[in-house]
Amino acid sequence: MATQKPLRAVADDETAPEAMSVDVAAKSGSRRALLVAMRDRIAETVAGTGCPPRDLASLTKRLQDIANEIEAIDAREDDESPDNRLRALETALRELAPNHLLLAGAVDDRYDASAI
Repeated sequence: MATQKPLRAVADDETAPEAMSVDVAAKSGSRRALLVAMRDRIAETVAGTGCPPRDLASLTKRLQDIANEIEAIDAREDDESPDNRLRALETALRELAPNHLLLAGAVDDRYDASAI
């Protein structure tokens, strides 16, 4: 799964990547890419002066739903990262056995190839 890249400074000769169209995103097989493309397309329509007033409410609602789905995907990806799982295990161990050897650093669990 894709993770969000941290923000960084850009070079003077860099340009923003082209936004993926809905049809290309659908063919990519990535649910998140499809949702992002749909969000961008709906946002363009809602922001445009040609958006029919009768469609504004439903498009705005759908835009909000898509944004929530993207946020949920990103949150799941963050929750599934090894660092987050390790922190959750450490927290659970602290609750069960606050003086456990693993928490005190008394156990050396580093890999040593020469021990084999």
